[in-house]
Amino acid sequence: MKGMLAMAQQHYIKYLRDVKDQSISQIAEQLGVSWRTAKKYADCSDWNKAEPPLRGKFPIMEAYRVQVDTWLMEDQARPKKQRHTAKRIYDRLVTEFGFAGSDRTVRYYVAKRKSELQIEKSEPYIRLEHPGGEAQADFGTFQAIIGGQLVERKMLILSYPYSNAAFVFVTPKENTECFLEGLRQLFEMSGGVPNRIWFDNLSAAVVSVGTDGNRKLTDEFQRFALHYRFQPVFCNPAQGNEKGHVENKVGYARRNWCVPLPVANDLEQLQKIMNQQALEDLRRPHYAKEVLQQDLWEQEKIKLLELPLIPYEAFRLESVKANGYGEVLIDQKTVKIPSIRSHERVWVKYWWDKVDVLNDSYEVLITLPRGYMDESVPVDLQTMLQPLYSKPKALDYSSVLAFLPSQTKGFLQSVEGKSRKTRIGWIIRMLKTYQIEEIERCLTQEDQDDVSRLEHVLYRLRHPEIIPAPMKDSRTPSVFVGYQPDLTRYDQLQRTEVRK
Repeated sequence: MKGMLAMAQQHYIKYLRDVKDQSISQIAEQLGVSWRTAKKYADCSDWNKAEPPLRGKFPIMEAYRVQVDTWLMEDQARPKKQRHTAKRIYDRLVTEFGFAGSDRTVRYYVAKRKSELQIEKSEPYIRLEHPGGEAQADFGTFQAIIGGQLVERKMLILSYPYSNAAFVFVTPKENTECFLEGLRQLFEMSGGVPNRIWFDNLSAAVVSVGTDGNRKLTDEFQRFALHYRFQPVFCNPAQGNEKGHVENKVGYARRNWCVPLPVANDLEQLQKIMNQQALEDLRRPHYAKEVLQQDLWEQEKIKLLELPLIPYEAFRLESVKANGYGEVLIDQKTVKIPSIRSHERVWVKYWWDKVDVLNDSYEVLITLPRGYMDESVPVDLQTMLQPLYSKPKALDYSSVLAFLPSQTKGFLQSVEGKSRKTRIGWIIRMLKTYQIEEIERCLTQEDQDDVSRLEHVLYRLRHPEIIPAPMKDSRTPSVFVGYQPDLTRYDQLQRTEVRK
């Protein structure tokens, strides 16, 4: 018997104990229940109905409320698909803070707090099954912190439904060059090429979809598919669920690999972080087959096509005419190119991350980064700091620290309690007028303890006192330059006081 016994069974156990005078072991053996269950009901003296457990109070969560509340408040400023789930919060509490409570306690608390903060719950995903050797590809958007700047990047994921393995390529955009370069690198990460790959009708591969469902593919994508010998399969319009596995994996990657926001010095380091996450994910059991995904992936790898000896080079070549100033239009921006003449024609070679400008002999004149490589997302520090004004202790667990310069960060973290609240309020107020760089400069030059004086210092830094240089006089004879008159001689001109 499992679970709580029916009242009739409880009554019979009590009857055997009190009337038949049977032992606990005899009752347990006769009814097929555990000794502890038989003991519980046989010797029970209080049969009052127990009150249901109270929900909404989480004593074990008291020490972690600040951290969890901070994460949930910050999530309101994050993309919906890149917010903390209860599972992710539980994992972070265990890993980062040694949380000893249960997963269920965290789920109850998070559900309660999300309801209070009016955070919408994400939609469930649909699971699909596919044979080994097939893959699905799709883009997803996520945010990260690169070089102290908040950026929006794309993750191109190649997922294998049979083993649930997935590999990720981080790219700034979804254009043709990024898409094909991403697939090439994903094939190399996989150690082979899938026989079939399912795609959306993305513009980097599909020019148009006819009324009969036939697709006109771009020449570049067709050459790429021929080079790697895979068969592309495209979903019906507005039927993304036909490649539900990769959409599931994009959501999984955002929730588990991008929460909290990944922090890296550059795009290369961010790629390494995502690669490590993908490899570690292979070590968990398959969600349905109860086998390690790594073992299933080893079985699936042998079904992949071999990589070609020569990798495909994904680029776009355009002939461009310089203007009268020797400038060329590249990525919608006018760029001065050295060593070319006015109105000269040059070749512009667009790679996914750079641009080569070539002469008629295809010699590289200059190499420039693509215009979108340094794009960042504006960070509203006022909005991020506002919740911390009422909960200054939460600053130590907040991701806003990643966006603050060193002096500003130290200015806030060096004090606690009311002093920290005062300083957070001061920063919020100053950000209405000044840039964070100006505040950082002020804190670098001045004593941080006197907060009341800092605002005057900020104003002085923005509006420095201008002292005019001495005026040069070229007309005064040199004999008189620097001459100091004897003013006492003028006393002789004063009238003598007339005495009465």
